[in-house]
Amino acid sequence: MVSLRPGGIYTKTKLQQELETLSTCGMFEKVEMEIKTNPDGTVSITIPFLESTWETADRFRCINVGLMPQSKPIEMDPDMTENEIIDYYRSQEKDYRRRMERARPYLLPMPVHIEILDMISKNGDVSERLLQKIRDRVQQWYHENGYACAQVVNFGNLNTNEMACEVVEGDITQVVIQFQDKPGNVCEGNTQYPVVRSEFPKKLRQGQVFNIEAGK
Repeated sequence: MVSLRPGGIYTKTKLQQELETLSTCGMFEKVEMEIKTNPDGTVSITIPFLESTWETADRFRCINVGLMPQSKPIEMDPDMTENEIIDYYRSQEKDYRRRMERARPYLLPMPVHIEILDMISKNGDVSERLLQKIRDRVQQWYHENGYACAQVVNFGNLNTNEMACEVVEGDITQVVIQFQDKPGNVCEGNTQYPVVRSEFPKKLRQGQVFNIEAGK
């Protein structure tokens, strides 16, 4: 994440950009940059930070949000009263629960759920570092099993007892047939499209989750 390297030459603007990148990445609650000039003219850079954390969760849930419309968060008015802020968070939580109820079944198997829940229980507080490990593990399972387009897009329900991992699995929404010549250029084919479609594996048809192994 940090591109600064020993021996490099950096401008004040570059250092400010590095600090801004760290401050806005979501991993840290607070980030600072301390610069000290050495007697030989070089500088030493220290980056103290406070990692972002959330309350410990005792449940883990995977949510398939593929093909679901993206929710648009409502900005909080800075002039809200305390009661209005409480109502705001309650409304946000209610909307998110409705979103979870509309989610379709997911492919991630239960043993991986249990493995991730064990990671959460051993870690204590939920940190951005832990979320990255969970993201990597979930995507690893999908990719190792041929679901090359699957990715974790968000974590919801943080600061509650149930962590929600939002996954897009790679739904096939359209199938386009193209013929190519030997150099790889698109050309007219001799086989009619209905014949080609009839030979398509069922797992590569519209409505299925794309799996790279299905076409082999």
